[in-house]
Amino acid sequence: MSKRITLTETDDYAVGRSAPHGVTDLHSLSAVELARIAVKHRRPVLLLTLAMVILTTAIVLIIPNKYMSQASLLPSGAHDKMADLKRLAGFGSLSAADENSSELFPEILRSRSIQDSVLATPFSFSHDARRCTLRLSEYFDQDNPDKLRSALNEITYIVLDKKTGVIDISVETKYPELSKQVLTSYLTELESFNLLTRRSAARENAAYLGRQIELTRQEMAKAEDELESYQASNRNWLEGSSPDLLKTIARLQREVEIQNKKYLYLTQEYEIAKLDAQKDVPIVRVLDSPSLPVEKSSPKRALIILTMGMLAALLSSFGVVLRELAKGAAEIVGSLRDSAGMPAGTDRMGEMTELLHRTDKSPVTEELKV
Repeated sequence: MSKRITLTETDDYAVGRSAPHGVTDLHSLSAVELARIAVKHRRPVLLLTLAMVILTTAIVLIIPNKYMSQASLLPSGAHDKMADLKRLAGFGSLSAADENSSELFPEILRSRSIQDSVLATPFSFSHDARRCTLRLSEYFDQDNPDKLRSALNEITYIVLDKKTGVIDISVETKYPELSKQVLTSYLTELESFNLLTRRSAARENAAYLGRQIELTRQEMAKAEDELESYQASNRNWLEGSSPDLLKTIARLQREVEIQNKKYLYLTQEYEIAKLDAQKDVPIVRVLDSPSLPVEKSSPKRALIILTMGMLAALLSSFGVVLRELAKGAAEIVGSLRDSAGMPAGTDRMGEMTELLHRTDKSPVTEELKV
């Protein structure tokens, strides 16, 4: 058997105490009642909101303006027409980007070698009618290489459009000309990397053929020297009838002929490979050159102040409602304690148990349920 105690609406305030003003039911307050409580205590809400707006305004006015330079790159290299279909089918990870495609440009720009080159570049620009020259280590006031790269990442934004292949690059600093020059340095280092460091399949093939030509030239010279030496030591080989002599001469001549044909073939292929390598260099095609920003990009002071003001109003209203609910709940508990004859200093841990034990003396209704 279990006992369930139900408090009727009249029993809640059996001692003649009325319900706390502003709280009728702690478990089912409507939005209208919540709004009424907030409006009733609008003075603290307005004061807290005003204080937050003033504090936020003071902070955002201290934050320096920042200016963003932007540039765009067109796609280059071969494009896989089935790439989108592969991604939809779940095989996108199996298809690597073409080695000469601009899809690799974002990763190259984020590489440590490119970042270190940009960080080491001195920049000269005008600010407040005076000429300034500095490196980014001085701008960030940092000497740690890892922290410098992280700081550079924070002011650099690189976005690749998967549909069009266009790459948008932006750099944001406190100085308009510095932003433009840092972005220009990024593009210069990318172009230099493509021309001097990045090796395509055609360039690798040309380099391989060049090494093979050198080896073939050495082997051909060796075969010619062996034939010449053997003929010099057997000057009467044309008149001789020795089978071994004629066989050796024929073998040496054949080796010279093979090496000669091999050398000619490799030379032709090498010239073709060099032409392909020139055409296969990934080109940085600039759609929009780095811009010189005029208007600041951040901070958006009006938006920040408005957002913080709304947040302060919401939180303060929520706090006022919670305080009112807590006050009403305390009054209800006090009324129940008085109606049950409980002393004011009852321990909260045993408060409910003590209240249930004394309900026989209070005007409540008991229900027995098997």
